[in-house]
Amino acid sequence: MGTLINQKGFVENGQFTGGEAITLTTGTTFLNASGSFGGLYVGEVGNLVVKTVDGSVLTFVSASGFIPGLISAVSASSTAASIIALR
Repeated sequence: MGTLINQKGFVENGQFTGGEAITLTTGTTFLNASGSFGGLYVGEVGNLVVKTVDGSVLTFVSASGFIPGLISAVSASSTAASIIALR
């Protein structure tokens, strides 16, 4: 698949239709958001603990940038910051 560029010169990715910021709190519980995500964008490096739609718990060590996957929750024990959930 090639790159799509709109009239203003921005790269478009039809895979995402929106997103929401993930706010972490203290503790080890999972923060469920409204529905599942098609991936995460991590702005500040750190460990990222997520739960996938099938209930698996995954830990990404030193995560940063785009993390693909069908994710249903982010653990409050994550040390990564500036996380955006992509829809």
